[in-house]
Amino acid sequence: MLAAFVLAVAMLAAACASAQPGPDANAALHAAALTGDDAAVRELIAAGADPNARDAYGSTPLIIAATFGRPDVVSELIAAGADLDIQNGDGSSALHAAAFLGRTRIVEMLLAHGANKYLRNNGGDTALASVTIPFEAARPSYETIAKALAPLGLQLDYDAIRSARPGIAAMLRPTPAELQAVHYAPVSGGDWLVSTPAEQGLDPDRVAELYLNAGALGHLYSVLVIKNGRLVGERYFNGSSATDKALLQSVSKSFTSALVGLALENGCLAGLDQPMLAFFPDERSRVTDARKSRITLRQMLQMRAGFPWEETSDALWSALYAGDYLPLVADVPLSADPGTRFQYSNLTSSWLGIIVARACGTDLKAFAQEHLFGPLGITIGDWYREASGYYVGHAMMRFTARDAARFGLLYLQSGTWDGRQLLPAAWVRDSLRSYSEHAWPDIGAFHHVGYGYQWWSAQDGEHAVHFAWGHGGQLIVLVPDLDMIVVTTADPFFPGPRQDAESWRNEVAHLSLVSEFVRDLPVEYGER
Repeated sequence: MLAAFVLAVAMLAAACASAQPGPDANAALHAAALTGDDAAVRELIAAGADPNARDAYGSTPLIIAATFGRPDVVSELIAAGADLDIQNGDGSSALHAAAFLGRTRIVEMLLAHGANKYLRNNGGDTALASVTIPFEAARPSYETIAKALAPLGLQLDYDAIRSARPGIAAMLRPTPAELQAVHYAPVSGGDWLVSTPAEQGLDPDRVAELYLNAGALGHLYSVLVIKNGRLVGERYFNGSSATDKALLQSVSKSFTSALVGLALENGCLAGLDQPMLAFFPDERSRVTDARKSRITLRQMLQMRAGFPWEETSDALWSALYAGDYLPLVADVPLSADPGTRFQYSNLTSSWLGIIVARACGTDLKAFAQEHLFGPLGITIGDWYREASGYYVGHAMMRFTARDAARFGLLYLQSGTWDGRQLLPAAWVRDSLRSYSEHAWPDIGAFHHVGYGYQWWSAQDGEHAVHFAWGHGGQLIVLVPDLDMIVVTTADPFFPGPRQDAESWRNEVAHLSLVSEFVRDLPVEYGER
């Protein structure tokens, strides 16, 4: 929640408390905002202090005043032209702070003067999200805040905050007029049956709110909602269109997993307990770690083969980008015994793709076209090959958002397509089962995140979900109890740093957008 933000404010406030008016007028302004001295705030601004001055943590006087509940100071700062939407180092704005801490009057003031209620902090939360999680779930954050800021005079009345939250949430929710103005109807015809949310048992206002929130995200390209096999919501953003083939990044892993299942079904593979090295005879002679001989295809699918995540090492990341994957079977050291724990590995997924190609005696694209892409009626765009000519299996697949949704529908329908069992139902079941609990920290409203055969799983409110997930926020989210799929495509931030702050903040925002939408849907909407 906002605990990190408030701890940053605490450090700032400690510095401000010792600041004196004089040479550093901006520091003095921060101190006056902390203490609630609106006369000093007015005088300092008149003398040239900057109402938008940031400290080392990115906090402004307005954020401090909102945190400590200083409405008169907030009024002075607004009158002086303070930027209402500046976000501190945690991505939180004054509206985030005021909403979370139950400052009803300050929330009213900020909204009346145009504060952006759709901003998300680094944890993916809007101000609304921060007050709609259950109070008891947020209590540890409140307790952390109270303890950290008590020496600076902050007192939190939990009963008052609890009472204020519903009213603040009501202020932050979209108005009926805002929802009415949102357009998300799919384009009719073509490759999907089209319907409306109401016809398929979804509340149209909840869907409209999803798209309203989506429109505030500057790196999101598309959002599709499929309910009961019908496309009920579709919209493209930031210059994208329905014909664009998005770079799905690690969503590609879930496609590779399907190809492993098809190779098994078609007799190319004898079973998942075959050893990895059986498919790399040239590299096997260079392997010095005997543990690698124990790695099975099953462990590779589960990300439990023992290979490290490339983003933990500059050398491994450079090797991944260099694109010469065969020698790395021997060269990349294990960081865990095979089968003992989850470790995300891009190379492992690409080696699975190479195994399918070698086992089936064809290249991966030709095999996929015959057994998956063609039957589904989807068309892949450019697909990168590594140095030895093998199509990579961990990323770099390009599909339209609609084609990604068709792949998701295949899994939601237990592998059937047009009345044909395209992918074995048992394979789908085993792929979506979790073999590693807490494979990733909670993100957005996704909790207890696990991992199957190159698919993620999580609990999202009352719903168990499964999802394919790619860098930047590419998502195919399956919600079986609602017979629903949500697809997003987004800026993949490629080529670029492996996980810089900007790319990760946007990725979390996209995950939060979808997970909050699903979390807030009642289970009964899935009953037909």
